[in-house]
Amino acid sequence: MTMTEPPPAMEPQPINLASSPATGLYDWLATSDHKRIGRTWIHASLLMLLVTTIVGVLIGFEQVDASSVDIFGGDNGYFQLWGLYQFALVLMVAAPLMLGLAMVVVPMQVGASNIAFPRAALAAGWGYVLGTGITVVSVLAGGGWGALDGVSGDEADAIALTLLGTGMVVVSLLLGAICVATTVISLRTSGMNLMRVPLFAWSMLVACAVWLLTLPIAVANLAIMYTDLRGGPLTFGNPEGSDAMYAQLAWILDQPQIYAIAIPALGIIGSIVPVAAGARQIAHRPMVAFIGLFGLLSVGGWSQPYFANTSDEILYIAFGIGIVLPVFALIGGAVATLAAGDAPAGLPAAHLLGALGAGVSLLFAVICGAMKVIEPFDLIGTSAHGGLMNLTALAAITAALAGIWFWAPKIGGDFLPSGLGRLVMLGFIAGALLLGAPQVVAGFVDAPNLMLFDTEDSVVNAMSLVSAIGAV
Repeated sequence: MTMTEPPPAMEPQPINLASSPATGLYDWLATSDHKRIGRTWIHASLLMLLVTTIVGVLIGFEQVDASSVDIFGGDNGYFQLWGLYQFALVLMVAAPLMLGLAMVVVPMQVGASNIAFPRAALAAGWGYVLGTGITVVSVLAGGGWGALDGVSGDEADAIALTLLGTGMVVVSLLLGAICVATTVISLRTSGMNLMRVPLFAWSMLVACAVWLLTLPIAVANLAIMYTDLRGGPLTFGNPEGSDAMYAQLAWILDQPQIYAIAIPALGIIGSIVPVAAGARQIAHRPMVAFIGLFGLLSVGGWSQPYFANTSDEILYIAFGIGIVLPVFALIGGAVATLAAGDAPAGLPAAHLLGALGAGVSLLFAVICGAMKVIEPFDLIGTSAHGGLMNLTALAAITAALAGIWFWAPKIGGDFLPSGLGRLVMLGFIAGALLLGAPQVVAGFVDAPNLMLFDTEDSVVNAMSLVSAIGAV
């Protein structure tokens, strides 16, 4: 037979259904494909974002006029949903959304065929889904992180479920972080050292390292409270009512720990801007160093106001002020890269708009955080805490959404509409600034972080109204 002759016809082979790839629900429960695993995290966290947004809007309405608008059925119901909003925004939306995006994108950025420990990543994803569901249902059933009007027997059971669900979410985040960090460390393509990895992959390595160093402390906090509630002296589950459970976990929502969820946002900005500008990232190695510095200054857990007042310690003040430097440097690097490139004229693409907006929100957050640690401003214990948390968390979520639009072909196989993307990004940027900044301003006139009553202060009332608009 010569090379020009066609090959002999092949006999049709029967399809072996037992060896064909699984589809449907089973595939979602048993897949080892990093893209599908990542999409599980992304879909679940976006659904939780919708739930959290609804709760946030209701809280905003309640704060505008607490005396005439009793949406939650009393102070205790308001406190429980207020706690759900804060912990959900950070632990059940921002962090898992970043992890899901990383599970899709990071293996491709470092040249790996799959994520490290794909079965563990899948188990972590479904553990996060289950833990989030338990937490939300238990809060709606009367649970939460403490009770202001006393803890009855039924409430103790619901609170125990809340602690269990929160613990499942945190452990799932830790397991997912191990998978992503191991991918960057061990599965990089030959010749790619850590100084040469793309900025998003590097930022995820830094973020995962910080989470692995700090979130186990939250697991210990939860274990202590659960043990106390079930058989201890009821230090935290006081039958007379207490917010001690929330207070023991509040360090997750405050600086420096709150900045840890925004570490990947810096990597997303560093990945999107050079492509949009059509130029190489200016000073790539210094950008790597500044992301590492930002991560170092985001390490929390050592600062827990419930156990010890650290607000006047030099280390706390240095962390709060010093973290402004890497954010300024990274935003400056992004602006310089845009200036050096040849970005197309006209409206910016949705992902570029989201990346730049996330940078602005994060810059506002760290500036507010720096003011919070300066004693003459006296912002400790005020609504500035909530403003800082909202600005940081929404900056992270905006950056993650920009990443979803940017890497949409890799995530779902197709581009997302640019016009819709611009509306989404503008909505989140405006929402972050309108929601968070007024809370910081209200902190200057001593508005409390948890507002259970109306006030005659016109500044506080005006800022509450603007925050409610931002939540919407």
